Amino acid sequence: MMEEEIWSKFVLEGRTNINLRREILESWNRCKQLGISHEREEVFSHISQDDFDRRRQRNQDLINAALQVMKDFNKVLNGEGYLFLIVDAEGYIVEMLTDKPSRRAAEHSGITVGARWLEEDVGTTGLSIVLRTRTAIATSGKEHYCLGFRSWDCSACPIFVDGTFLGAFDVCRLGPKNDLRELYTLAVSGARTISERYQLNKSKMKEKVLSHVLTKYVPKLGILASDNQGIELYKNKSADDFLKLFGENNEQLGLNEKNIVSGLDKDFPSTELEVNENNFSIQTEEIISQGKQLATLTLIHPHTKEILSKANSTQDLFTLNTKNTAFQKTLQTAMKVSRSDASILIQGESGVGKDFMARFIHKQSERRDHPYTAINCAALPRELITTELFGYEGGAFTGAKHKGNKGKIEASNKGTVFLDEIADLPLDLQATLLRVLEEKQVVRVGGTTPIPVDVHFLAATNKNMKELVETEKFREDLYYRLNVLTIKIPSLRERIEDLEVIMNAMLSEACEKVQRKPISFTSSAMSIFKEHTWPGNLRELRNVIERIVYLHDGEHFDSFHAREFLEVDQSTDKTSEREYLSYILHKTNGNRSKAAKEIGISRSALYRKLKKYNIE
Repeated sequence: MMEEEIWSKFVLEGRTNINLRREILESWNRCKQLGISHEREEVFSHISQDDFDRRRQRNQDLINAALQVMKDFNKVLNGEGYLFLIVDAEGYIVEMLTDKPSRRAAEHSGITVGARWLEEDVGTTGLSIVLRTRTAIATSGKEHYCLGFRSWDCSACPIFVDGTFLGAFDVCRLGPKNDLRELYTLAVSGARTISERYQLNKSKMKEKVLSHVLTKYVPKLGILASDNQGIELYKNKSADDFLKLFGENNEQLGLNEKNIVSGLDKDFPSTELEVNENNFSIQTEEIISQGKQLATLTLIHPHTKEILSKANSTQDLFTLNTKNTAFQKTLQTAMKVSRSDASILIQGESGVGKDFMARFIHKQSERRDHPYTAINCAALPRELITTELFGYEGGAFTGAKHKGNKGKIEASNKGTVFLDEIADLPLDLQATLLRVLEEKQVVRVGGTTPIPVDVHFLAATNKNMKELVETEKFREDLYYRLNVLTIKIPSLRERIEDLEVIMNAMLSEACEKVQRKPISFTSSAMSIFKEHTWPGNLRELRNVIERIVYLHDGEHFDSFHAREFLEVDQSTDKTSEREYLSYILHKTNGNRSKAAKEIGISRSALYRKLKKYNIE
C-alpha cells in the first residue's frame, strides 16, 4: 500500500490496521482524538510580536549557541532547499534560517518565528513528535498528518544541557526523495553542537562573573586554576604578581614556578613560602565532578596564614604551615630532590610520616601523573615478596595465572615506587633489587627476558642503616645505591611548636567525620600534650585524637582529661582536680548538670569523680 493511500485510508475511512511506524500511528491517533483537521494547510498558533520578543529574550542563550551552527550548515548547504529551525522547550519557533526558495514555501505554510509547533497545532511532524517524546526522529512528508506539511521531510533532535531540556533543532527539506538518514545525521550532530556551544558560552559567562567578583571583593587573594595537563584556565592579577615575584627569586629558593603551581595538590594542600621577605600561604584543591578531576585550584594568600582547623587527611597535616625551622628545611629539600630521578632514602622514627613524605616527593616530581606504589617490605610474607615486586610468568608455580602477572615495579613504569621498611628486605632479594636499580630492568619469576622499567625509587626506614651494614644485615652496595639523596624527618617532639595546630586540625577533621560537636582544648590541656614525648609521633597523635572524639562526652577538654587519655599517672594532680571540681560546683551553685556541662563530661562521669574525691 503506497504512503499516500495509507494516509487516505486513515483520515478518510478511519482504518487503523495499516502498515505504519508505531510512533507515527500513535501520533495520528492523537491528532484524530484532538480533532485536528487533516486538511490544515498552515500554522495558526502564532503569538504577538511583544510576546515573541519576550520569549526570544528568555531564550537568547539558546539562540546564541544555535545561530552559528545554523549559519555553518546553511553556508555548506546553501541553495539545496534546507530549512533550519530552533524551538524552545514549549515548542515556539525562536529562530529559523533557510534560502529564499524554501523561505517562500515555509511562509506559505505559516512556518515562521513565533509559531508554536506542538501536535495540537500542526499535527504529526518530526518536530512535534520530538517535543512530545524528547527523542530524535526523522519523518517523511507522507508521514505528516496535515496537508500543509506533507511536502516537507524533516528530522528533529532534542537539545539537552546537564539533563535540562532546552528545546529542539529541526532540519527540514522539501520532498520527496530526501535521504532521511542524512536529515537525521544533520539534526543530531547540530543539536549536540548547539548543546556544547551553550555550555561553553555559559562557562565563559561564569568566568567573567567570577573574575569580577574576585577582583572586586577578594582583591588580595591570588587565584590560579589549571587543568589536568597543567594548562592555565584562570589567573587573577594577584596570582600573576606572585608568580612574577616568585620567578625573580626562584634561584634563591631552589624552586621554580612549575613546582609551586603544578606540584601542589589536594594531597598536600598547604605550604608556606617566604619570597623576597614576603610571606605567602599557598593552598590547593582538586575540583572533582562525578568522580573525575576537572581542574586544580591554587589559592595564594599574601601573608602568614594560620592553618585552618579543617584538614582532609593526615597527608594534609604533614605539610601544614610549620613553624619549625628544621621541618621547613626538610620540605624545601624534598621539593628540590623531587626534580631528580636519583634514589632517595627517607629516615625518621616510626610514625613521623615517611609514607606521606614519599607521596609529597612524588607529587612534586614530573612523574606525578603516573603510578605511585607503596610497598611495605616488612608486611609482605617472605614467599610473596619476590612475585609482588618482580611479577611472574605464566606457569611459574602452582596456581599462577596463565598469562603471568606484572610485579609492582613493572606496573609502576614511569612512576614512583616507595619501599617502606627497606631494612626488613631479605638479603637475597636485596641483590635482586640492586640489579634492578643498576640495570633499570626486571626479570619476572620463572622468566628469562629482561623487561625495561623507568621507575623512581624511594625507600624508608626507622632503623640505623649504617649499623645494619656494619653487622652485615644489609648490603653495603644497595645501601649506597638507595642513599644517593637523604631526607631526615624530625620527630613530633622535635617540632613541638607545631603540635597545637596539628592537633586542632586533626580534631576538627575527626569531629566532622563522626558528625559531633567540636571539642576545644584548654591551654592547660595543651600544656600536658606538649609535655608528652609522643614516641609514636603523628600515628600516636592520630590515635589519641580518635579516642577523644569517640569517648569524650563534652565539648571542653581540660588537663585532667588530657592525662586520662594519655594514660598518664594522675596521682600528682589529684589535688588540683579536686579543687577544680569544687570550684565548678561553687560556680554553678551546686547544679551538677550545669557543672558537668561546664567541665565537658557526662553527669554520670561527674558523679564518679565527686565520689572519688569525697565531694558532697
